[in-house]
Amino acid sequence: MAQPDAVDRSEMTWVTTYAEVDHLLKSPAFVPSLHLRSSAPLLEHTLMTLDVDDHLARRRTEVVMFSRAQLSEYELHIVAPTLRASLEHALTAAAAGAAAKVDILRLMRHALLRVTARIVGLDDVDSPARAEELRVLAEAFGEAASAEWAREGQAEIVARSLRARERFDAEFFLPSLQRRTAILAEQRAGRIGTETVPNDLLTILLSAHDGWDADLLAREIIFFIVASSSTTTHSAPHVLHDLLTWFENHPGDRARCGELSFLQRAVSESLRLHPTVPALLRMAREDVTLPSGRSFVKGEHIACDLSSSNLDPDVFGPTAHVYDPHRELTRRVPFYGQAFGAGPHTCLGRPVAVGAGNGSIGRPDAPAGVLVRLLEELFRFDPRLDPLDPPVLRDDTAAVRY
Repeated sequence: MAQPDAVDRSEMTWVTTYAEVDHLLKSPAFVPSLHLRSSAPLLEHTLMTLDVDDHLARRRTEVVMFSRAQLSEYELHIVAPTLRASLEHALTAAAAGAAAKVDILRLMRHALLRVTARIVGLDDVDSPARAEELRVLAEAFGEAASAEWAREGQAEIVARSLRARERFDAEFFLPSLQRRTAILAEQRAGRIGTETVPNDLLTILLSAHDGWDADLLAREIIFFIVASSSTTTHSAPHVLHDLLTWFENHPGDRARCGELSFLQRAVSESLRLHPTVPALLRMAREDVTLPSGRSFVKGEHIACDLSSSNLDPDVFGPTAHVYDPHRELTRRVPFYGQAFGAGPHTCLGRPVAVGAGNGSIGRPDAPAGVLVRLLEELFRFDPRLDPLDPPVLRDDTAAVRY
């Protein structure tokens, strides 16, 4: 039986149209409430749980990690080489007699964790063994972050994440924190220059928030691990499966798998159809009436139904439920719909997943998104689904995941 703090449709007001969800997500009259429920012991007080002013202040501190130059560095010098090496390893195994088979979830998890470690400021994650240790912990965090959508056992899922948190603190977080604290002390004393100070989230937070304790710092780092790696990893098999299926029916488009703009459109269309969570949860801070005339009372809990709003035919046309990387939309609507939310709480990790632009990349070194880079690397090797081992969707969560 589901725990009482799980998401229950009967206790929520569900909003399903694109226009109403868009207004609700952008309005300061509604506050995020997802990580104030089952996942609160792990993620309470992190970026996505903050009210308007606190959220804006923290977001301004952290957004510098996602500059265009930084995104290009992550993609071209970490993600792409890691993906390529993993795929080449699979082909080498095939030459030795084994099947050339790649688990996309595991491949993406390893590649993205190296990027995430660089972004957030975790040291010593370069070796395969250390990356595997972090992967195990990150998976526990990712499951807890989505505990509200688990069909049962939410309490145990979160308990596992808190045990993983103890290991994470001891093996990764505290050593990295101690190193950065010492480096910043040296800088303040004038013994080293700014060029030797790490450019990562943990260092930025230490510099900007002297009053934060280690617990709050660790929570914020864990939140970014989930946002940067876990959600994107769950999207990867959807992205590949959708595009391979499209090519079966539109073989002429397979020649375009080397075009970044086409791949970016393909990724965005898949994200629209398969958001990483069924809904974004909000609570009304006051009595509110939307432009549509729909009203909410103070304290009312609301689920912004992404699975429905991203299929709204008034926005995406009569074939909204069909995958189509050539879909034409108005300029005001992103190709991925509301997969990353909207308004002030738009996911900071959006450019990591889908890069800059919106299906119009003009240069090969432009930030295209790690999911685009995944497709770019995979299609160098002409991938196919294994007919004897088809993808299987999980049945233990309301989130649509493989």
